[in-house]
Amino acid sequence: MSFSTADIRNIALVGHGSTGKTTLLEQLLFNSGVIDRAEPVESGKTVSDYTEEEVARGISIHTTLSSCTWNDHQVNLLDTPGSSDFIGEVVAAFRCAESALMVVDGRDGVQIETIKLWRRLDQRNKPRFCFINRLDRDRADFEHVFNDLKEKFKMTFVPVTIPMMDGGEYKGIINLIENKAYMMHDGAEKDQPVDIPEQYNEMVEEYRLTLIESAAEGEDSLMEKYFEEGTLSPDEIRKGLIEGLRENKIVPTLCGSALNNNGVVSLLNFISNITPSPSGIPELAQDKDKNEIKVDISDQGPLAGMVFRTSIDQFSGKLSFIKVIGGILAADSEILNCDTGKKERISKLYKTVGKKLVETKELRAGDLGVVTKVEGFQTNTSFCTPDTFYKFDRLHLPQPVFSLAISAASKKEEDKLNASLHRAAEEDLTFQVTYDKETHETVISGMGELHINMILDKIKEKQKIEIETKVPRVAYRETITKKAGAEYTHKKQSGGHGQYGRVVMDIGPIERGKYMEFYNDIKGGSISKGYMPGIEKGILEGMEEGYLAGYPLVDIEAHIIDGKEHPVDSSEMAFKLAAKGALKSSLEKAGVVLLEPVMKLRVFVDEQYLGDILSDLSSRRGRVLGQESLGGGINEVDAEVPQAEMLRYAIDLKSMTSGTGSFEMEFDHYSPISGRVADLVIQEAQSLKAAEE
Repeated sequence: MSFSTADIRNIALVGHGSTGKTTLLEQLLFNSGVIDRAEPVESGKTVSDYTEEEVARGISIHTTLSSCTWNDHQVNLLDTPGSSDFIGEVVAAFRCAESALMVVDGRDGVQIETIKLWRRLDQRNKPRFCFINRLDRDRADFEHVFNDLKEKFKMTFVPVTIPMMDGGEYKGIINLIENKAYMMHDGAEKDQPVDIPEQYNEMVEEYRLTLIESAAEGEDSLMEKYFEEGTLSPDEIRKGLIEGLRENKIVPTLCGSALNNNGVVSLLNFISNITPSPSGIPELAQDKDKNEIKVDISDQGPLAGMVFRTSIDQFSGKLSFIKVIGGILAADSEILNCDTGKKERISKLYKTVGKKLVETKELRAGDLGVVTKVEGFQTNTSFCTPDTFYKFDRLHLPQPVFSLAISAASKKEEDKLNASLHRAAEEDLTFQVTYDKETHETVISGMGELHINMILDKIKEKQKIEIETKVPRVAYRETITKKAGAEYTHKKQSGGHGQYGRVVMDIGPIERGKYMEFYNDIKGGSISKGYMPGIEKGILEGMEEGYLAGYPLVDIEAHIIDGKEHPVDSSEMAFKLAAKGALKSSLEKAGVVLLEPVMKLRVFVDEQYLGDILSDLSSRRGRVLGQESLGGGINEVDAEVPQAEMLRYAIDLKSMTSGTGSFEMEFDHYSPISGRVADLVIQEAQSLKAAEE
């Protein structure tokens, strides 16, 4: 069955770890008839946590796509991991969903990852709604969590369903739009509407007034009717919520117990009736001339779409998860790969329920699905009809924060290891594999120790490879602090033509990041212009070799002011060697210093650990730039810290904060170092060089 764009709903299920997202997805699929029963996470049989790693660890690692139908609507649900180590999976879900369902624990309320995810939604101005879950637990408190949300996020939170509590015992939920109650029951049963027990009338009246007032603000005509009549009909409430949510002015809030399948029918009704469809939502793209354009999601336009996730399945091969943005993609059709410029054949199309592929004939604009074995497709690939061209905005992924140098225990297995690492990097763009030419190390980088370990454990198990890891070496640089000059003559005679070149050079420091500027300041032609490329090459080679510790020199200007050539023995090679010698002699007087990479750091911690974090950053030679309270005892600390001090920070932070802290980090600049720190770096570099020789 094919649905129009207006009848499609794409929802990202997000939240802090262990808030019950996977359990909620099970119940959404059970109630919509996709599965016969909802499996508990502990069984290892849930729809979304199906990989060996997820079953073994009992956590979500990948974003999974599951589709169901409800009230004649197509609902695509993206279940995302709750750990910050797998934030790339969440970013992919945000990219293709029109709204997000933030799942919040009914006892713990807003947690660190809730805040960080909320900020990412704010950056995208993405509509969101909340489900306060696990209200059947001891000490769960809906009112406290509802107020916690309002306090921390300063938005208009609108109650749609509220819990019935009796002496601290959870009895079910009340749907304020339908004016019906759904009583607590066995988890294998489904919610059935009943009349609201009289004892809750006063509470219902209070919350329903808030609901109606918020809905009335969604549209002027509704506000007029509310002022005239003092109330709104259920359909009018829905209309107001639709507008308010689509404009991201309100945050509708529902509640229940996913484990007991209570509140789930109301949630499905809300998703199908009120959450925004993809229809008409603009997507940023570039045309073939690289002009920025906006493409409205519509099944009336030409075919266009993008790949938002890649997975490698041992049976089905490469799975490319796609979103159709324009037109209709039909099975057995030809498309243009906008990244490669080549045409590709799409043979079969699939909808998915976790790992299960369900073949379909077409995907309309706004819909999500899967194509298999299209080798030219990678995450972020855009596609369209062969006679059009759209390159859609790429995923905005965070930079990795944890790195390891890696090698196979046996040289024979290096190729197998590298192939496995690059395959993992193709699936997960927050996992990176690079070869550092300076340190001669293969370095892998990811979002945390857990992220890296999951990937390496999988490779060890599948490929039977012994892997060795260590802390990677830091890519230091060297530079000069003052002007200096020198001359050098390269002269060699060995029968026949000799080698001769004399170079007189002045060098000086330049602005950080300029690398090298070369000037021919010779007056009178003492060196022919034809030898200048060789001189410049000699300077560049000398800079690469370094001076203090063998790290590349940067940010130097070189002025060639004089020299001498020989009519027979001069050559480009001779002047290259002369320039190299002149640079080395100049460096002896130029005040060479070491530069270290400095990272920009953002740490998110509970207030009780703030003192420990600030003290630790100081011990790491860090400079705290500021700190901000994010509400509810959560703090953000902004700092600059040398990369050398951050190599094990992902592990250390977890230890300091009992696993609750998290951080984001990116390269910022290079900064000079001296004294004992510089001496230790130089000693280490010399020891490594001696060991290699």
